[in-house]
Amino acid sequence: MLRHIAAPGGVTVFTKRVVGYLLTHPEGIDYHLLYSDDSQREVLADLPGTHVVLRDSARLRWDQATAPRYAEREGLSLLFNTKFSVPLLSSVPTLIAIPGREQLAMARVFPWYNRIYNSLSVPAFCRSATALITHTQIGKEDCEMMGADPTHVFVVPHGVDRYLRPAPEAAKTALQARLGLTRPYILFLGGITPLKNIGNLLRAFARVASTHEVDLVLAGFKRWSFEQELAPIRELGLEERVKYVGYVADEDLAALYSGARCLALPSWYEGFGIPIVEAMACGCPVVTSSGRHAAPEVAGGAALLVDPADPGAIAAGLSRVLDDPALRAELVAKGLVRGPQFDWENTGRLTADIVRSLVSPRRVNGGALRAPAAAVLRAGVSLTAALTERIAGGFYKK
Repeated sequence: MLRHIAAPGGVTVFTKRVVGYLLTHPEGIDYHLLYSDDSQREVLADLPGTHVVLRDSARLRWDQATAPRYAEREGLSLLFNTKFSVPLLSSVPTLIAIPGREQLAMARVFPWYNRIYNSLSVPAFCRSATALITHTQIGKEDCEMMGADPTHVFVVPHGVDRYLRPAPEAAKTALQARLGLTRPYILFLGGITPLKNIGNLLRAFARVASTHEVDLVLAGFKRWSFEQELAPIRELGLEERVKYVGYVADEDLAALYSGARCLALPSWYEGFGIPIVEAMACGCPVVTSSGRHAAPEVAGGAALLVDPADPGAIAAGLSRVLDDPALRAELVAKGLVRGPQFDWENTGRLTADIVRSLVSPRRVNGGALRAPAAAVLRAGVSLTAALTERIAGGFYKK
């Protein structure tokens, strides 16, 4: 199910790149792309494959019954879901992508109904899936902590688009003029959610802004609780120094990253953190968070790590990058090596290898997989799926 294919975020970026690779490198596999409405189908309409719209107004029922029934009826060999959900009772083997355990490790930042849903469903998905994809070694450990069989968890890193490289001065100047950016700027790029720790970033920036002629640019999309996350802008009197520019088109990203004094991503938790490696590939120094999640691993020693719980530490890290030319040059140089190491072509190849291994004639979890195979590409229900459906349907049980 490609229900999320039009939604912003790292999961959608991963889905589009991987689907594009699989459909253009089928190697004998017939891919069925399942959607819940026609508008989703339009996003990938130019790709080959069998595009199928399965209409069902109940998202959880679609996920747990409608799609699996289609797969069983058509004799398909694999259900592949890139977003946190697989049918628990399907006779068709399943592959799921789970970046990590942010829904459990950071449960406090999610709405109450998500906390209940996640606590029941995510471990169940990890235990029941035939195989899992995650994006870092720490993500693999997290999946195993949630009950996944370690031998069936595969690490597939995200990539960086090859057009994301240092932009020329003319492109940077033109974009800044179009966005009304008149001062040097620190960049945040991502979803405006509690997971991204925007509140502490703003508190840190208030300290930086008192001593530096620099603005904070927030680029990305608004999600749950964004009003609360952005409230410190007014409380701290930062209305003239914080610029929310919203979604930035792909063709402008290189100029946006390249023009920034640094990227600030002091998230509470990252399942990967695509902006980290994108910024590095564009020659933008990165300040991101320490802790037990993917950001330190993805940064690979090429970023400055700060304590996300301490606005003072975040402010100190940002000030160091702004004030220390030697540190800045070191981070830029390391980032220009680290960022391009991540490549979507490699992501696609690794995913294709996993799909082929699962649809080949072999045994997984003691069950025989059918062999001249077709695979169903499914991107799962939103994690804001209706709790009422879960309770009424009784699909998820320990």
